This record gives sequence, C-alpha cells and structure tokens, in this order.
Amino acid sequence: MIWAALRMPIHETAPPSELHPPVMVSPPMVPHRLDLGSYGVTITDSAGRNRFLTIHPVAEVLGKGNWSSLRAVQPEMDAAIENPFMAFPDLARVPDSIAARDQLKSIILHSIAPVLARANPGWRITDIHLQVAVKAMPVH
Repeated sequence: MIWAALRMPIHETAPPSELHPPVMVSPPMVPHRLDLGSYGVTITDSAGRNRFLTIHPVAEVLGKGNWSSLRAVQPEMDAAIENPFMAFPDLARVPDSIAARDQLKSIILHSIAPVLARANPGWRITDIHLQVAVKAMPVH
C-alpha cells in the first residue's frame, strides 16, 4: 500500500459579495401613450363664420411600475381638460397659431399632472400632443 500526502497552501479570499457591493437595479422607465378623449366648442373664425373646434389631446407618460386604469378619476380628468379648454382666452387662434396651441397644451398638461400623479404614482407626463380640427357647423 502506498500513501501519499499532498500539501496545498490555503489562501483566504473574501467572498465575492464583500469585494463588490450589490448593484441595485431599478426597473426601467416605460413609456405609455394616454388618449385623453375629444373636446369641442363653437368658435367664430376670422371671417365671422361659426365653426366647431375639436381638440384631441394625447399624453406621453413615462414611469415605473404597473399602469392603473384612469376610470376611477375620469370625471376629474375630464374637468382638468375641459375647464382650461373652455376658459382659454382666444380659442379661435388655436387652429392657426402654434403659440396659442402650445399655450393651451401647457395649461392642460399642468392641469392634469396632479390627477395623473394621484392615480398612478411614479408616472409623469413628458408631453402632450394636441390634435386640432375645425369643421363647419352642422346645418339643421
């Protein structure tokens, strides 16, 4: 019978977790498009004709976590859009003026942001696209 002894030096090393602290990975920001509906009002154009102005805001939102439906806050969201829309001082300029459209868009964004923040914490509005249409008044 042959016996052999093998001697190996011991080198103590720290476990990998002690060498490098854990990296906290946060969930990625997720974009979401939010169709805010259509809203309309009668305006008088520069030629003195009555027209029907419709806006259709679409919000770009960005956030983390689950997206919750806005059905529970729909009346509040509608009011946050309708009130500034109806109170806008020069709606007749909105179809033709980029500045007027941008001003209305900004007012609506600031009006709906708190409603969205309460309904979906962790999400924020990054932009609003304001689709505008002007049509002749229907004849009855």
